[in-house]
Amino acid sequence: MSDVHERLRRLLFLVPYVSRHPGITLDALAKALGLAKDELIRDLDLLTFVGRPPFQPDDFIDLHVENDRVYVDLDQRFNKPPRLTPAEAAALVAAAELMRPAAKDALGTALAKLETVLPAGSRERFRDIARTVDARPEGMSEVAPLTEAIRARRVVKFDYASQTSGASSKEPRRVQPHDIFNHRGLWYLSGFSLERNEERLYRLDRISHLEVQADTFVANETPHGHVPNPTERGDVRVRFSPTAAPYLRERFGAEARAVEGGGVEVLVSGDSERWLTRWVLSFGGEAEVLEPQWARAAVARVAKESLS
Repeated sequence: MSDVHERLRRLLFLVPYVSRHPGITLDALAKALGLAKDELIRDLDLLTFVGRPPFQPDDFIDLHVENDRVYVDLDQRFNKPPRLTPAEAAALVAAAELMRPAAKDALGTALAKLETVLPAGSRERFRDIARTVDARPEGMSEVAPLTEAIRARRVVKFDYASQTSGASSKEPRRVQPHDIFNHRGLWYLSGFSLERNEERLYRLDRISHLEVQADTFVANETPHGHVPNPTERGDVRVRFSPTAAPYLRERFGAEARAVEGGGVEVLVSGDSERWLTRWVLSFGGEAEVLEPQWARAAVARVAKESLS
């Protein structure tokens, strides 16, 4: 175990131990921790700076030594767990609803108790938020058997409907299931297709006749599938003239790659088209988008609109 982890283990033990044994001597505490006395004193000094930024002493733990005896007083806020706010409770319910098909009765019992622990003045606000946020996914009976198949690493077989025709595939799909998740109200299965020999993504509302097979598999490190995000456009390569190059070198450092003629090239995010076009045009002709093509077209279009 590294020195850092060992010291963290001691600190996590030290506070509750002294709290249960107020007035314990330095020698007895050092013996309980297996430390030299000077090492213990250094740990005690560190604990006086446990708090929140800017980390003032005694923020959360009031630790002091009197006549070689150690005392710890914890912040009174630690005596009881904090109450949920209405928004926090509604967020917890929304997240829990997504797992209700798999958790069944246990989760239903927990959700029934949730409202009772809210402060009386917050309950009506919680009901308003809960009515507004409807996170109940319909028709997801496949979640429970898929969850078990993922846990047991068992192959699943199912019919899968075509996105265009709606007809089921002629041959059942056999998949090693890795993960299920909800994205924008739709459930997805990420798994390894044994027919196609690649990672695939399946919508649960197109799955039918699901069967959990006896065949098992060994989990691998293959990246799991994800739902494509059309707003993720990747990087944009921009070339700057020698006139603008000093500013780019100062801002981007080593990421500003020198090119022939004294200019530089940089890669910037293309996620915000509006920011990108304004930023490039702010250099007044000293910058040129090289790729991708959509970014070049976007800058050209805004430039023409500005000139007109």
